[in-house]
Amino acid sequence: MSRHSRGMAAAALIALSSGLVLGGAGCVAGVRVYDPGYSDYHYWNRGEEAQFRIYLEGRREPYRNFRSLDQDQQREYWKWRHEHDHERSDADRH
Repeated sequence: MSRHSRGMAAAALIALSSGLVLGGAGCVAGVRVYDPGYSDYHYWNRGEEAQFRIYLEGRREPYRNFRSLDQDQQREYWKWRHEHDHERSDADRH
């Protein structure tokens, strides 16, 4: 392997590693979602996803992606979420 090829391989490995680290950090923090009913933001992360699944199970509704819900359905979820906020673990708070 030539010196140039080794340098290119090393650069590609560093870029790949950096992408994995940054990508993993994004999963922990989640995506910020605005709740217009309460004028606040929530982080859609694993904890919020788990709460959403509990919400759907309690309503005996099949799972679907939160973003596929219309505004009224999303508002209903956030209303439920605020009513059950005391059940949320400290690790899920941001």
